[in-house]
Amino acid sequence: MFNRNSWKNFKAFLFGLGLALLLCEIFLRIYNPFPFALQKGKLIIPANIKKTYHNKWISRLDEEIHYSRNSLGFRGPEKPVNDSGLISLLTVGGSTTACTFLSDSSTWPFLLGEKLFAYNPEIWVNNAGIDGHSSFGHILMLRDHVLPLKPNYVIFLMGINDTESNQSVEFDEMTEKKISTRSFSSFIKSLLNFSELGRTAFNFYHVTIAYKKGLFHQDIDVKKLVDHPLPDSIFIERLKKQNEFLDGYKKRTDSIITLCQAAGVKPIFLTQPSLFGDFVDSTTGVEMKDKWINNKDADNSLLQEKILELYNDVIRSDSARILVIDLARKMPKNSEYYYDFIHFTNKGAEKVADILASELKGVIQD
Repeated sequence: MFNRNSWKNFKAFLFGLGLALLLCEIFLRIYNPFPFALQKGKLIIPANIKKTYHNKWISRLDEEIHYSRNSLGFRGPEKPVNDSGLISLLTVGGSTTACTFLSDSSTWPFLLGEKLFAYNPEIWVNNAGIDGHSSFGHILMLRDHVLPLKPNYVIFLMGINDTESNQSVEFDEMTEKKISTRSFSSFIKSLLNFSELGRTAFNFYHVTIAYKKGLFHQDIDVKKLVDHPLPDSIFIERLKKQNEFLDGYKKRTDSIITLCQAAGVKPIFLTQPSLFGDFVDSTTGVEMKDKWINNKDADNSLLQEKILELYNDVIRSDSARILVIDLARKMPKNSEYYYDFIHFTNKGAEKVADILASELKGVIQD
């Protein structure tokens, strides 16, 4: 039971907490060092950024990383002022598209633009990828930033961030421009949408989800990975579990196609490549089938490959109506091309650009 001093201390604590939150809110409204945000239903991306990072974390990447975003908030060259006759192509995806830890000139979208330019000098390619974005974020990116530019083509590399993800209600609560009364939890989440602190916390929440799923940037030495065989029962259980997520994923990919085609834009889907699977790594000679992923008891390389392939199959199912490039099957499974299980090294980005340029050179000449 509270005595007078305890109650006084509790009120002082509440006052201090409220003051601290208010100061944080004011600071973030003046300067937010974590600029990607949802603001009352609109995706806000930073623009006109130029930075140099000194890489001390990932051994197989450059020591100095040059990172910039142009006036549109994308990575790549500015759009030419005279765009008459210009063929514009934008890439949309998560971290495997954003290539955050690669210098501007080493990302696969930039290299793709360079290679396509050789076939058609009237082409402009920009990278609209954002770390952590799934198809939920891709739809916002399309609506708020990509489609208003009326590009000729949009390339989507997606799938890995959508695995076991069905956050539609939660995402809506942070993108709708109204207060939700579905539940107390919904009310709090929708209320946060009107606060810079709340939006920042929401972004960090999704970073945490990606971290738990192992979708963060890592420096992995495949020679140090240990084997972790799994019984068939685990495979059956986890693969069956995907059914509850795949229907939603299919609806979102359909929405992306509909949005693009309604705007006169041609969508191009890529399947998601990875270093998961049952194969022998040609660089190290390591057999990858049973390698332990993220130190989770019920996880290994083969299981992750089978799960990811279910989402890739959703993308492949659209090949009858749009151009689908099966990058997952065309990209060699070689640790030389990845610094972890999904993110590309400089050589990997170059290989992706080579594959895509070969597939697209006939398309951009049409």
